[in-house]
Amino acid sequence: MVRSRSRVGAWTRIETTTAPAASSSRMPSAYARSAHGSHTRTATWSCTWLRYVAVLAFVLLATPSLAAEPTGSALSAPLSGTNVDPTPVPESNGELGELLGRIAENNEEDSSEESASDSDDNEGSIGIVGAFNGVSSFSPGSNGAALGLDSNSMSLLSLTENSATLLAAASASGQVTAACTIYDSGSFKKVFMGGSISMLNTTTVGYVFGVDASGNIDSMLGGVNGPVNALYCDNETQLVYVGGNFTSTVNGLTSNVATMRSTSTGSLAIYEATGGAWRPFSFRGLNGPVFDFAKVSKHVYAVGAFTSTVDNATHTALNEQPMDLSACTITGGNNAEIQGFSDPHNIICTQNADSAGNTWLMRDKLPGYYRIDFPFKATPSLLRLMNTLYEGRGTKAIRLEAAPNNQALTMSYLDPETHVEMFCTQSCPLPQDYNWHEFRFVDNADVLANITGIIVNIVDWYGMGGGFNKIELYQRDASVHAIDEYNASPCSSQVIRPSSQVSGNWKPTTAASYHGSYLTFSVNSNDIASAEAQSATVTLVPFVPESGFYQVYMSIPGCQNTNTCLQRTSAKVTWLMNGKRSVVTTVAQHNLNDEEIPVLSGYMPASSMNFSSAIYVQLANEGDVDPQATSVEVVVDSFRLERITSYTDLNGVIELYEDLNSDLQVNGPLYAPLKEGLPASSAVYAATHGTFNDTNPEDTLFLGGQFLDTDKNYYSIACYRDEKITALANAGVWGDVRALTFIGSSLYAGGSFNGTADFSLALNNVGEYNTTDQRWYPLVGGTNGVVNGVVPYAPFGSRAVAFTGDFTVVNGDDGTSPVEIGVNGLAMWDTLAGGWTNTPYLEGKPSLVYSDARSDDHDSVAFAAGNFNAAAALKANGAVLLTPSENIQAINMMGFDLQPSDSGSFVVNSGLWYAKNNGTTPMLVVGGQFRTLDGGINIAKLDDGKWKRLVTDINGEVLTINNAANLLFVGGVANVTDTSDQKAFKGLKVLDMDRDRVFETPSLKSSEGDLVGVRVNKVAIRADTSMVVVGGNFTLAGGMLSCPYICTLDINEAQWSPLGSNTLIDQVTDLLFVRDRLIVAGTFKNGTEPTKYLREFDFGLNAWADIDGADKLPGPVTVLTAASDGQETTDGFYITGVSMKDASPYFYKYDGSTVTAPKFTIGSQSTINGILEVPRSRIPDSVLGTGNSSSSLTRRDSEPVIPDNYVLAVSGDLYLPSGLRASNAFFYNDKWAPFLSTIQDNGSPGYISSVFFEIPPTNVYQRHRLSVALVIIIAIAIALGITFLIVLVGLVYIYLRNRREAAATASAASAALAATTAGTTKVPLGATATMLGTGAAAAAATAAGTRNLQSDGFRGTAGARETWGNVNAVTGEPVSFDNIAPSTGRLNSGTPVGLAGLAAAGRKAAVSSDTYVQQDMDKKANYDDTNESLDSIFKSAAAEAEAEAESEARERATSTGSMGSDPGAVGAYAMPTPRHYTSQQHDSRDRSESPDHSRTSMYRTDSTNPFEQRMALRESQGAFPPAGPFADGDDGVGHIPMPSPRHMHSEHAAAAALAGASGAAAAGLGAMAAKDARRRSESASTRNTDADYSASQSPSSRPSGESSVGGSSAHLPIRDSLKQYPVFYAKFTFSSRETGELGFRAGERVFVIDQSDEIWWMGIVDHGSDQPLEQGVFPATYVSSEPPKSNDWSELM
Repeated sequence: MVRSRSRVGAWTRIETTTAPAASSSRMPSAYARSAHGSHTRTATWSCTWLRYVAVLAFVLLATPSLAAEPTGSALSAPLSGTNVDPTPVPESNGELGELLGRIAENNEEDSSEESASDSDDNEGSIGIVGAFNGVSSFSPGSNGAALGLDSNSMSLLSLTENSATLLAAASASGQVTAACTIYDSGSFKKVFMGGSISMLNTTTVGYVFGVDASGNIDSMLGGVNGPVNALYCDNETQLVYVGGNFTSTVNGLTSNVATMRSTSTGSLAIYEATGGAWRPFSFRGLNGPVFDFAKVSKHVYAVGAFTSTVDNATHTALNEQPMDLSACTITGGNNAEIQGFSDPHNIICTQNADSAGNTWLMRDKLPGYYRIDFPFKATPSLLRLMNTLYEGRGTKAIRLEAAPNNQALTMSYLDPETHVEMFCTQSCPLPQDYNWHEFRFVDNADVLANITGIIVNIVDWYGMGGGFNKIELYQRDASVHAIDEYNASPCSSQVIRPSSQVSGNWKPTTAASYHGSYLTFSVNSNDIASAEAQSATVTLVPFVPESGFYQVYMSIPGCQNTNTCLQRTSAKVTWLMNGKRSVVTTVAQHNLNDEEIPVLSGYMPASSMNFSSAIYVQLANEGDVDPQATSVEVVVDSFRLERITSYTDLNGVIELYEDLNSDLQVNGPLYAPLKEGLPASSAVYAATHGTFNDTNPEDTLFLGGQFLDTDKNYYSIACYRDEKITALANAGVWGDVRALTFIGSSLYAGGSFNGTADFSLALNNVGEYNTTDQRWYPLVGGTNGVVNGVVPYAPFGSRAVAFTGDFTVVNGDDGTSPVEIGVNGLAMWDTLAGGWTNTPYLEGKPSLVYSDARSDDHDSVAFAAGNFNAAAALKANGAVLLTPSENIQAINMMGFDLQPSDSGSFVVNSGLWYAKNNGTTPMLVVGGQFRTLDGGINIAKLDDGKWKRLVTDINGEVLTINNAANLLFVGGVANVTDTSDQKAFKGLKVLDMDRDRVFETPSLKSSEGDLVGVRVNKVAIRADTSMVVVGGNFTLAGGMLSCPYICTLDINEAQWSPLGSNTLIDQVTDLLFVRDRLIVAGTFKNGTEPTKYLREFDFGLNAWADIDGADKLPGPVTVLTAASDGQETTDGFYITGVSMKDASPYFYKYDGSTVTAPKFTIGSQSTINGILEVPRSRIPDSVLGTGNSSSSLTRRDSEPVIPDNYVLAVSGDLYLPSGLRASNAFFYNDKWAPFLSTIQDNGSPGYISSVFFEIPPTNVYQRHRLSVALVIIIAIAIALGITFLIVLVGLVYIYLRNRREAAATASAASAALAATTAGTTKVPLGATATMLGTGAAAAAATAAGTRNLQSDGFRGTAGARETWGNVNAVTGEPVSFDNIAPSTGRLNSGTPVGLAGLAAAGRKAAVSSDTYVQQDMDKKANYDDTNESLDSIFKSAAAEAEAEAESEARERATSTGSMGSDPGAVGAYAMPTPRHYTSQQHDSRDRSESPDHSRTSMYRTDSTNPFEQRMALRESQGAFPPAGPFADGDDGVGHIPMPSPRHMHSEHAAAAALAGASGAAAAGLGAMAAKDARRRSESASTRNTDADYSASQSPSSRPSGESSVGGSSAHLPIRDSLKQYPVFYAKFTFSSRETGELGFRAGERVFVIDQSDEIWWMGIVDHGSDQPLEQGVFPATYVSSEPPKSNDWSELM
């Protein structure tokens, strides 16, 4: 999530190489990782299925013998802890205030630290596991971070992203349901909360209260008298709006009866946060409950279930309109005879205490009365009395009566002790003190309107008699009299008094039958319109105590009183209502009797120095006048202003101006209904403001509740903008909307609805309305109950929305299917990810979750209230991440937590990021006592944010996890409850993660051979080996092997081995590899030597050894931790254990030479599960403070234990010296800084079992064993291979036998061919092939193979092409194929070459690998002599050819001297010496001087080895041809490539002919050649490049003047230097693929110059004199030191 975060400190890993960490939101948004792969070279095989089987068999047979590949594993540490007591409630408010006061400061520090923290993202995440359900970090100076609470009382919490703080607790029943915060210039000032709460800590509150930054609780003057539903803090005006189900503020109820009705607020009140006082409304509240507030622009909207304001006359203050008692008739009954105390006027407007002239007393021991007769009509509402204390006298009780009829009046007063309104008639008590005591007139208006005075009877007294010191009388309504003397008391404290002014001839009038006097204006009937008459005006200015709506009544004396009914006319009354409006009305005055009639009504602002309303009375110009009247008159007595209800059509919404004291109220009321309201009887439960992303992006008020308008088609939700109610898409929702909030461009709604109002979309109590596309979106599957609250949750950032209510399930989606997620009235929605996410940990149903997510304040604090067992910043069942940005983050998706085991136990003891090697994506694995939702037991893996079952269940507590390559080692407590269960956990289980199965290993057992007491505490991996070391409580391995408490397992052999001969007598608790030494924590006892708790095993020496200073350890060692000392690798480590003396924890360090004891103080109840070095720079100052950056932890001899700029991070269950409890804390500068706190669901603090990093796996060596199925496949492959070899041997035997038989046939065929060709009969080549079959005709066809035949029956090279070297090997002359007729394919008659040339041509054609002659077999040649037998032809041809060849050879030898001088050599063929095997000295000598011609060739022509004969023949033909497309050589001759296997038959035939093979052999080879020629002819159409290549090798393309192969050797350099290297022969063709590799063809010689490598050798290949020597590397298996045998030709060539 993108959040405004509250940053706190974190560890960093000590390792120098780390794997990248996962990213999250509190959404496990972070758990997606990229997979790494590798590229593999593949090859395509073109062979039969037998070859596949043979290769597969070879690979599979070779695989087990391959060396073990290095893989990796990560380490983990098993730790334990205990459960402890709940967190106490803070005893004072000072700490509470300190916490609240730091909220803004922390936020500012957090923002400054954020950039620095974010730069450490490469540090990776830290895994934390243990026994907990919630995790928090400590707030600086707080009493706890994860809280154990009392569910029987309400707890009030402050929540940040990483911490939870208990602010207060309410011992009495009640809940907090509303909250808001006040800021001053961006700094936190006060938080206000309300609900049904009446007691906070030890302070009594009235349903609403505040807590300021100093920790002081603001009771808000007693609060209100009923539950509070909503609060809104306006930071611009510093006002707190309070809404609920109350009728008044408590302050208004308890102050006095004069104002108790006027302070009635009717479900709505405003509190001044700065002044600490309730601000009175200009109206008296609303007639129904208020449920929510929202501010849009300058207006605050209150919504609820109300229809009208509460501001009629009943709720008017009674002390606003004093009566002028000095104008009244005052009398006293039984006045005292004491001088100066008998006058009843003494107590009117007196300012002095009891004294003569200031007090009225009665006679001693006699009752009396005090009577007030009004000079005008009045309606008294309040009597105020102050008792006298003169000489111990005073009035004790009174009774009020009305004048003139002495009717007893009912009065009310407040009981001074209970502050409850009491009622009295006969006796109303009056306390004996100098305070005002007020009595309210309770009788109805009709009774009070007709009285002319009051009588105060003194019925009881103190001392000698009664009396009074002061008296005041008030009337309820504002009034103003035409006679100004009646308007105000001279002793009134009012700044603005009612008044009247007269203009014109107005005269006072007193009628005998009228109570009081009034003004009369008379004028002649004819002068009504005169200026004098129209200007006569009485101006009356009433005192309006507060703005509001009033009904104005005019008192008109009856005309019968003065017998002036004929003269009476109408009066013109003008009312200047406010600064913008005045009203004129005409009032007829023809009434016979006294009347008070309403003349005007409307809004009137409160009187002020700037403006006061006024009433003007004049003679009406057009009034009704009796025709008989000669004069007319109008009268003016008084006006009364009675407060009336302002609005009666609110229908659930009222609009309040943000400043209700603004001068704008002069022009009109600062409260009003909507311009276009909701339907009647609407109940609005929620309101918020937002904007529409359309063409009119003005602020919009969104309303939700229970209402509908079928005409405008909206249901339960609508928006108000442009002074109109507008429906949302889909007509709203079907059901009630109870909560709304707006984030970004979306409106989030909660309530009790099942979908949209048009039934097109299911929503299930929650939904999102996007104002951009104006569409509804479901929040997955919604909730299973009513949602009462929806707020943005600031601690999780701007993307989080919190939903609260009466639901227990939210319906989510895990990506594949719907999922029901159990909750307890709180759910969190991630607006960016679009899914439910993890919440703060609240073990109990919250009544409130609130946060102020205003954009103008960097606030990340939230508040929660409810009856909780436990609370923490984040819900995390047993496992949590500490991200690189130092925030606590949930590991799993919401709803996929680890669950308690079936027995109710829950703890996670160990965890690691499993990775087979550095190239695999890590997978988080944890173990302990728990279960997963899919049935996994005690071990689980994190898969796509969900805890899932891992391979198999572990039905015993898991203590440690580690992995070596693909093997995961799980160690723990053996299950001995059901030994018959084959799957029972026996203390150690090895899981093959590649195959998802259990890797079977011999089990560990106790000394009795059973599983009782067997446990594995630690599994350690020895790097770069196949060894795994297991330590714990066991004696035997595999049932037989004695392996007490520690044993090694070879992962390749699956065999246990003891680790030397140890002296352990009790279980091994921990293991640690330090370089190649294994540090073992256990109990060692050797005879009478002292017990030791720490030893080491040196693998270099293969022996146990003592550790210097280990004898100082006071008890068993529990945890070993590597120490970096600021370096990459060291020999040091930290030692933690438990003292044998008092079971307190101890801490030591081995510094590489000895064990030392540092100064280290911690509570004896503590359990330390791990200690790590952490760089000081990685811990923010907000956690450690701003002290020294270096650590001062030293040994007791003052030498430093840890390096500078480091601190120690200690984990477990820690009792710190300060009294705080922590699960992790930093120790630095000889003091502790608590960091992490954990909590369990029962309210007990949790503990951290293990802290682990995402680090590279440990390298190990592992052999991969084959599965049974694979072994079966291998056996089948071997059997098929043996079968194949047997068949192959049989085929080779048949081949060799056929070859011997064909040799004789080839000789006869050659002779027949020679005889036939030497005759006069010209046989076409095709006919010859047909006639001779597999005999000589095939040889003839091969000899003609290099000729380019242009007829339709032949396709070959363009033009004439000469063979390799163009030299007759016998005669030394160039051979031309021009004697072959291009159109017929026959030899021309008269050829000078004869049969010898034909034989040579056949030989040269046979050695060509790329020259082909295609014979059109469809052309038939006619053979003339059909009577001649085939045998005679063969014999004749053979004899003739042999004779002719011998003759020509001798002649040639004689002429060229190429034959030897030995006469006996006549007829023998002398092999020419290849020039690349002839030295320069030998070449420069005259051949005649060396008759023996000692050759330097490596091959002999007279050898009995067919291969050596063959190679000697090839040497005689010149340089070896290169293997590729061939350009012309230095001799001008186009070189022909090496023979390939498909051309072998042709070469064999030619070789047989030249070597003088027998007729049968020649015939056999000729047959093979003919078969090969036919095959090439049939496939020639697929080789389209031959023609182009042949053309490029034509004679015209060679330089002129170059010698032939048999010419001068100067053209080819001498390469004798190669002879010094061993010669090998290519068994296979090797094609080079990369630079530096040496390519060659099968059969070539390779001179090897380097054999130092077993696989690749370096060598040189000579492809010919015209080709450069090639040097490179090649596979050693491709060559052999022995030349191929004769039967290998078919494979070599």
